Amino acid sequence: MTRLLIALLLSMFAFVHVAHADDPAERAAKRHYERGQKLFNLQKFDEALDQFQKAYDAKPIPEFLFNIGQCHRNLGDYEAAVFSFKKYLKLAPDAPNKEQVEQLIEELESKKDQGTSERFGLVKKKERPIESGEGKPVYKKWWFWTGVAVVAVGAVGIYALTRDNTPDTELGAIDFPK
Repeated sequence: MTRLLIALLLSMFAFVHVAHADDPAERAAKRHYERGQKLFNLQKFDEALDQFQKAYDAKPIPEFLFNIGQCHRNLGDYEAAVFSFKKYLKLAPDAPNKEQVEQLIEELESKKDQGTSERFGLVKKKERPIESGEGKPVYKKWWFWTGVAVVAVGAVGIYALTRDNTPDTELGAIDFPK
């Protein structure tokens, strides 16, 4: 009887699957995370951001918010980066990189207040207003190219009117009646 009971228990454990290993949400999150990590390493931050967001949609793990914040930071969207970092710290208050994230938030908020944007180590000011036509070089003005076209059409017309319409042949010139 005990042998039968042991055999029955062993057969039951043989067919038990680990639930989290077959979790489709976790597999999808892992797949998107790995793609996002590769894209981030290639500095394709827009595409990496998309993959990290898909990973978070599949399984809302707080660490994905840190990655999302890093993408926003590298894209120069400081407001979105600060939001993601704060949400990350709210969901993971005991995060091992808490001090680093708080420092990042501080830096990004000061940059946001200064109105600068940073990407790949280059600092640039906010976008300039569109220039008027006053500062453009001559070759970028519409009237310059219109003049060039009029001169070209005139030259072709003069050439067509003044060329000799008499065809040359090996037999000699043939005069055609007009």
